[in-house]
Formats: sequence, C-alpha cells, structure tokens
Amino acid sequence: MTGGPKAATPAAIRHAQRVGRLLIALAVVASLVVPIVLGGRDALLAALHFSIQGYIGIFAMIVASWAGRAFKLQALLHQLGARASLLRCSGISLATDFAFITTPGGVGGYAASVYYLRRAGASASGAAAVTAADQGMDVLFFVVALPLGALGLVWSDVPRSLSTVALATSALIALAALVAWLARGRLARWLGSISFGSRWPRLARVQHAATEFLKRMRADARLVLAAGPLFLFYIFALTVLQQLTRYGILWLALRLLGYPVSFPLIFLLQVFVLQAASFTGMPAGAGSAELGLSATLIAWVPGPVLATALLLWRMATLHVGLIAGAIAIAVLARRHKRPHADAERASTSTQTREPPGSVAPPHAPPS
Repeated sequence: MTGGPKAATPAAIRHAQRVGRLLIALAVVASLVVPIVLGGRDALLAALHFSIQGYIGIFAMIVASWAGRAFKLQALLHQLGARASLLRCSGISLATDFAFITTPGGVGGYAASVYYLRRAGASASGAAAVTAADQGMDVLFFVVALPLGALGLVWSDVPRSLSTVALATSALIALAALVAWLARGRLARWLGSISFGSRWPRLARVQHAATEFLKRMRADARLVLAAGPLFLFYIFALTVLQQLTRYGILWLALRLLGYPVSFPLIFLLQVFVLQAASFTGMPAGAGSAELGLSATLIAWVPGPVLATALLLWRMATLHVGLIAGAIAIAVLARRHKRPHADAERASTSTQTREPPGSVAPPHAPPS
C-alpha cells in the first residue's frame, strides 16, 4: 500500500460536479424565494417593473466594479512581465468571481485566480503573488473603510454597538495582517530548517519545492512593491472603486425605491451579514444573507420595499455574476484550446509535408 494521495476517480469528479450544480441551484432559488416570502408577490412585481433608468444605474455600478478589478489585475500582471490584455483580465476577473460566488466561503476563488493567471502568462509564483496582492488590497480596503463607516454613523440614530464592532473588526484585521507580514520571514526560515534527511526523501523533495516556491513568490512580491507608492496607490484606488460599487448596489436600489438609507449603514451591515452568511456553507450565503439584512434593515425600510431591493441586489450581485462568469469561463477555455489545436495541426503538417528541395530516396540495388 502507498501512503500518497490518490487521484480523484471519474465517479468522484462527477459527484463533486453534481453537488456543485445542486448548491448553485439552491443558492439561486434561495436568493429569489426568501425576499418573495418576506415581501410577498408585490415585491416581485415591483422588481420586475423597476424603472429602466434604475436598471441602467445598477448595471453601471456592476460594470464599474468589474472594471476596477480587471484594471487591477492587468496592472499587477504587467508589473511581473505578463502582458495580458484588458479583455483577458476582464475574463479572468469574471471567472474567478464565479468561483468565489459558487463555492462555500468563496474558497474556490483563490485556486481559480492562480489557475487563470498562470494561463495568462504568469509563473506559478507570480500568479500566487498577484492573487495575494489582490486579496491584500481588499484587506487594506476594509481596514480603512470600516473605521470610516463607523465615523459616518457617529451623528446618526444607529446604535453605537455597530460602530464599536466596526472599529474592533478593523483593528483585528489590521493586527492579523501585521502579524502575518512580520512572520513571513520566520515562517520561511522555519520551513527551510526542517530536515527530513534520507529517511523520507519524498517529504524532503516537497519541502525543497515549497521553499523554492516561497523564495520566488517573495521575489515577485518585492517586484510589485518596487513599483513605488504611486503604483500602489493606483492599485488601491482601483480596489476602492471595485468594492464601493459592489457594496453600493443595495444602497442605490433602496434610494431609487424612495428610501435613501445612509451609505455607511448599508455598507457595514452588508460586510458583517455577508461574512456571517458565508459560514452557512451556501454559495454567496444565499438565503441567510437576505434574512440577516432584512432583520437589520427593517427598522429603516418597510418589508415589501426591502424585499424588492434585496431581489434587485441579488440579481445584480449573484445572478448576473453567474451568467457573466460562466460566459467568461467558456471563452477562456476556448481561447486556451485554440493555440493547442493550431500547434497540433502545424506539427502534423510539418511531419507529413516533404521538405522543399528534397530528392526521392534511391532504389535499393538489385540483388
């Protein structure tokens, strides 16, 4: 018997795919059913008869969020020497968003990001460094935005507990990020100091590969940081655009429905409710996120109007994201297959075509 990991069987892969499709279907159904149950049939009718100008405004915020991340990925890839087009970076952004949306807790988004960035021309360490930089900027955004959102509620009638939780969360995130940053060198040295010797050669090879990968990833990260403060500010500004437009869709929907609730309140409630809903295991926290937002916003917005806004919000952040992500995955897969098909055809034609100027081989002499 071997102690190594076994490759997934076709039956196991098919089972995982069926489970994934079932979870996505359940998430879509829950995101529609819960608001309709909360707001009744009128909520659905109001969402279907929403103004064209309102739909255009919401779609503009969706596109702005997509564009912010696409430009960010392109700038990071260019800094590492991978000249990916903006169109390709947009596809990568949508495909990874699809993975974030459809996997419990969004865990699949990180692997998808590395996978598609490698296809775009980045090395394995470079793809990991870009993914880490992307997520690091998101962390920095929340460290800055949560205290600002808390300050925006100081002179409102919102309970002070929300501001206190926002400030405490920001401090904890900043502390965790600081500890991880300061411990990165010690972790690499600890990993390199472990010696398996000749007793476990396979573990020794894995350790060596991991150590070399971390060295290359740190070198790629230093290359990103070496771009200077202006470049990093540009990346952070794109992150702010990406996140504010994403979290602003529900605020815009409520405003267009006649209930201009404070943006800091909408932002903070979404951050905390969506984070809590991600632990339910449902993709995008579908169902539980709607219940949480309904329970927290009902003091400012009537139930039917809130249900309509939640339907519009989910259509924009979940349903449109699923459709756009699926299209992006199909297009990226087709673009990846085309060079391989062209290379195979070229190889076949080279082997079968007789080189110019060649002469026929001489006949064998008669015996």
